[in-house]
Amino acid sequence: MKIWARAVLGLALLGGVACEENEPNAVAASELASVVPPGGATGVDPNGPIVVEFTHAVGTGMEQYVVLHEGTVTGPVVPGTWSWSADRTRLTFTPASPLQSQTRYTLHIGGGMRDADGHTVGLERHGGHMGGQWATGEMMTDGMMGGGWMGGGMMADSTMMGAGWRHANGSYGMVFSFITS
Repeated sequence: MKIWARAVLGLALLGGVACEENEPNAVAASELASVVPPGGATGVDPNGPIVVEFTHAVGTGMEQYVVLHEGTVTGPVVPGTWSWSADRTRLTFTPASPLQSQTRYTLHIGGGMRDADGHTVGLERHGGHMGGQWATGEMMTDGMMGGGWMGGGMMADSTMMGAGWRHANGSYGMVFSFITS
């Protein structure tokens, strides 16, 4: 490649980066900031808070893509209410009745959630550090094959595999499992 072509290419690449970094109206997409309790936690207080925090405001209605399951991601959904902080960065779960002692629970966060500006909420950067795992198709269907539907249990039904759940990497969001005391 000729020197002048390299120089033009270099300036074009530099200019593109500079424009993106200095964009006056650019807003960073929201990311998952914390999960309480984190995945892998044991001895969790059954009456303690279940809180998911994000770096920026999350879009209206996105709470439908966050559920707490008893057992694994294919287990029944724990009844309760999700509520947002005023700035829509903190989502808190209040179960309809206290969680059971010495029981495994799995928090499932959809991979297609959107922030208030319409960007996909980033789970990649911090999710693994908080004990999260990608919810694979195999995880989501284990309940069906292992007696989840026919055995009286409930799989994380097909609505938990739709657009709001689907991440660009092909997973169905992230799961964070913990065990109560």
